Amino acid sequence: MSRAIKLLLPAAILSIVGCQKVIVRPEGDLPRALVVPTPAKVAVVVTPETANYTHKESRANVDYEAQLGESHKHLVEQIFSAEFTDAKVFDSVDAARNEPGVMAIFEPRIEQFSFANAKETGGVYCAVTIRYQIGIYAPNGESVDTLTLTGYGSGPAASIGNGQDELAIAGYAAMRDAAAKFLTQFPMLDVAKPLLAAKALSPKAQPLPGTAEAVAAAAVQTIEAVPINEQPVAARNQAVPGSAPATPASTTPSSPGSTSGPTSTPAPANPPASSPPPNQLAVPTPATL
Repeated sequence: MSRAIKLLLPAAILSIVGCQKVIVRPEGDLPRALVVPTPAKVAVVVTPETANYTHKESRANVDYEAQLGESHKHLVEQIFSAEFTDAKVFDSVDAARNEPGVMAIFEPRIEQFSFANAKETGGVYCAVTIRYQIGIYAPNGESVDTLTLTGYGSGPAASIGNGQDELAIAGYAAMRDAAAKFLTQFPMLDVAKPLLAAKALSPKAQPLPGTAEAVAAAAVQTIEAVPINEQPVAARNQAVPGSAPATPASTTPSSPGSTSGPTSTPAPANPPASSPPPNQLAVPTPATL
């Protein structure tokens, strides 16, 4: 082999490595939710921007693209159909408020996506965090409240390939985690009480700026609970005895449809080791709201 060819080979290898791209596309159907539907007709808004949500970032010469919009819309339809006796999807709040008989309007949005690949966890597992914000409106489209919730998920470490299948598993697990939290904890919130009584939501009264009431009104209610995970990957992979999948750390939220730069690497935690039965969603331990 000539000296010229030897010199060109490393450059060619670097060029190939620099072109690596990982497409993360979570897919799946929620198991049957064992919840009593709230007796209300609601509208659910998934804007075109949210339905096409894509997160992009680069790490170590690898381009990651998480295509979450399609799965988000699919899961939203399943979640609200299970939570309420009647739920219809619209592409804007304006369209939703024109629907007769609607008692509330919900707009779930993806606020932030972050992940840790197998290399970053020492080859034990991969992990994903998805943070959501849910705008809640009265039937006339006026704001009532805002909820936030975070889904956590883990997947196996890639044995071969670039790990996109494993990250997709972790991504779907994060979506399922968030779904279970909403389904089990929403009925306990104050904003749900009128709907449980089959009454429409009323717009939130706007307090005077600077008052204690204004500060309280600005607070966003948070749904949080112990993460739902399948059996920890580390329990199946004895390479690191006693370890467990990560609970990714939260990062600065990005707006729907964003193509943000690198986010924080999720930090290890200790989620439950048990797996939920295959025919139902696991019920997380409610946290103080």
